[in-house]
Amino acid sequence: MKKDDSPVALKARLLKIMVLRVVLALTFLGATTWIQVTEYSLSRLNFYPLYTIVVIISLFTIIYARLLGRVSNFVRFIYIQVTVDIALVTAIVYVTGGIASYLQILYLLVIIGATILLSRRGGLYAAAAASIFYGVMLDLDFYGVLPRGYKVFWSFMKPQWEDVLTTLSTNILAFFTVAYLIGYLAEKKKVAEQRLEEKETDYERLTQLNRNIVENISSGIMTLDPLGRITSFNKAATDITGYALSDVYYKSIDALFPDLIDKETEFNREGVRFEKAFSVNDGTELHLGFSVSEGEAGEAARIITFQDLTQFKGMEEELRRVEKLKALGELSIGIAHEVRNPLASISGSIQVLKSELSLDETDTRLMDIVVRETDRLNTLITDFLLFARPAKEVRERLNVTELVTEKIDIFSNSTESSGIDIINRLEGRLFIEANSKQIGQVFWNLFLNAAQALNGSGSITVSSVVSTYSVDSAAAGGGAELLSRVEITVADTGPGIDPAKLPRIFDPFFSTKDFGTGLGLAIVHRIVESHGGRVEVKSVEGAGTEFKVLLPAEGVVALN
Repeated sequence: MKKDDSPVALKARLLKIMVLRVVLALTFLGATTWIQVTEYSLSRLNFYPLYTIVVIISLFTIIYARLLGRVSNFVRFIYIQVTVDIALVTAIVYVTGGIASYLQILYLLVIIGATILLSRRGGLYAAAAASIFYGVMLDLDFYGVLPRGYKVFWSFMKPQWEDVLTTLSTNILAFFTVAYLIGYLAEKKKVAEQRLEEKETDYERLTQLNRNIVENISSGIMTLDPLGRITSFNKAATDITGYALSDVYYKSIDALFPDLIDKETEFNREGVRFEKAFSVNDGTELHLGFSVSEGEAGEAARIITFQDLTQFKGMEEELRRVEKLKALGELSIGIAHEVRNPLASISGSIQVLKSELSLDETDTRLMDIVVRETDRLNTLITDFLLFARPAKEVRERLNVTELVTEKIDIFSNSTESSGIDIINRLEGRLFIEANSKQIGQVFWNLFLNAAQALNGSGSITVSSVVSTYSVDSAAAGGGAELLSRVEITVADTGPGIDPAKLPRIFDPFFSTKDFGTGLGLAIVHRIVESHGGRVEVKSVEGAGTEFKVLLPAEGVVALN
């Protein structure tokens, strides 16, 4: 069923017609009364038949209104009303002179109403009914069948049959002409409304589609009015900044991104991208990339698109580190081997001379220093080779919980852990595919780094958790595949790391301490990376540092 033909729409139009009917009846009653009161020559006429008809119209309208809520078939109900209205109009025409009456125009009003309610078909029905009722009334009046006592206006001269036929034919032609024309216009109006409704539906669909696209796009999008106030804020913008639209609506852009709008910056150059730092509510520092385009005057004078580049910055830093390590590794491996051989010769020669020569205490001490320093250099070169190119040693499925627990026990009994409380919160049996020696080296270096930061006072907490992450997989039909990984965290309560130094802690030979080679964390990063994992660090000055080692889980991870 079309919208215009629905019961609700028909009921609404029917109510309007009923109200119009009452208004016309009351107007007709008022005009009749005024004529009777003011015109002496007409005051002796019998207007009571007209009053009776007006009362009947009012009563029928009341009955229609009472039945309206109970009617199930509105079309049939409308046809009944149209028929009754035509009968009442016929009575009005008769009592106002019959063939001499000028109120045949009331038929046209009923036909127009029927056409509005029931389209062209209803109009033609009303025209046909009006023609029949009007023709029968004229015939009965012409032949004197109807009593003249009910007429308000009547003539002593009997009309000619030719006049009756002409009047009837003219009015019937007018009835059907009006029905056809109004029906045609009604059909055109309905078609136009349907097309408009379809266009509105399409527009709403496109608007909704556009809204969905904007809301689901991964980039943050916001619009500014000419005064620089925020007028829209999509979901991605909320996810990136942590602010909802209600928090920033109609606020100045400076309240969210201070100094973003600056005539001295590139903000006003359309199409140019630039970057700004942004601090989230929890204090996290983000790197955001912005681009600006001009919108239309009004609520969207400027459209600002921005993305969170923090992860890409990290990837760039990681790529820079990998490239540097690759170049450094290729160069240093050969040098390390060349240095190692002379060191071995020096150490061996000194030990032979020490055993064969008769030396005093000073010479013996000097030779011991040479041997000790050659051993230290050899250890340094070994660590450097491990960093530059981790050995391709055999990997096996191992319980990393047991391995790390063993390293905790050993480290707890070492001199480096003196005065430090080590808390073991490892849970379950967590399995990875790795080389036990290299993974053990990773956590030993992390424990040693934490102990050096604590300087004999504080605690180290080691905890574990299993998480899942998704990767694109051809085996999953091009969709995402969920994988498990083991996360082991080593957290200390030390002084933390300077934020300016934090990006460089995994660089070789970089150290935040006044001693050490600066290879400990670089080796950690290199080994974990070679096992397909990664190391994350979070540090707050004065509140400690947390290193998180993420490694792919192997097989079933038991949590009990």
